[in-house]
Amino acid sequence: MVNKFDNNMNWYKGNIHTHTKKSDGFVSPEQCIEIYKEKGYDFISITDHRKFYPDYKEDNFLVISGSEFHVNDFDARKAYHIVGLGIENEIYTDDTFSPQEIINEINRQNGLAILAHPYWSLLTHDDLTDLVDYAGIEIWNTVSEVYSARGLSVDYLDVLASKGVVKLAFAVDDTHFYQRDLGGGYIMVNSPTLDKRSIISAIKEGRFYCSQGPEIKQIHIEDNMLTVETSPVSKICFMTGLFYCSDRVHMSHDGSLISKASYEIKPDDLFVRIECEDEQGRKAWSQILNFN
Repeated sequence: MVNKFDNNMNWYKGNIHTHTKKSDGFVSPEQCIEIYKEKGYDFISITDHRKFYPDYKEDNFLVISGSEFHVNDFDARKAYHIVGLGIENEIYTDDTFSPQEIINEINRQNGLAILAHPYWSLLTHDDLTDLVDYAGIEIWNTVSEVYSARGLSVDYLDVLASKGVVKLAFAVDDTHFYQRDLGGGYIMVNSPTLDKRSIISAIKEGRFYCSQGPEIKQIHIEDNMLTVETSPVSKICFMTGLFYCSDRVHMSHDGSLISKASYEIKPDDLFVRIECEDEQGRKAWSQILNFN
């Protein structure tokens, strides 16, 4: 049996897309840090627009360096917003930079390039396929949902994976106002310690999941059976590249909660990812398991 997560490691809760008064956020960086500490987070990244915020470490709280870069095309009605997580130094960009040039610069600074809120940005699936060497996609962005009703972008993840382009999935707040956009989406990272190197390494290796509330405790693979253990939820779904799959959705017949489900991996399954939903409609998403 292969376990996706290491039971000997710790779990750390983080938000990797946050704004402060350094750009268009409503609080100072110091206030931002205190707010997330009080909400029980272990780490954040302060990603103000074209503003670099460096690493910062307290005993029980970590700030990972970061910035958000953007290319807004109002004529074509599309926007490329790209988070540079863990970059080593400030990166200069302006309106002449292409999205791919920004991604390349983030990679040169040993960061992770993450495409932010593609649905809010009105990007097409081809727009995401045309870009290369970015780490992942924000499948949930809280501020885009609560203020624009375009926060869920999980379909991009599936469409790209069905074409052989597998990316990491991220859930974030993209906090600006620190009201409705606070605490709605986060990642849970399976890491030995709370330091930048360990957290970034775990993210690169896919040892994390995204959530609005439910827990994904463990994912097992044995032979061709995939099993997930969760906190009590109303539904567990195994999303694949197949059009129809009769055993994709698992829920109890009497409406009671479940905390475990299994799926038989099919010969034509290029990938499987897990999505669960609790009684309040909050979801959690695994990373894609690639069988291609």
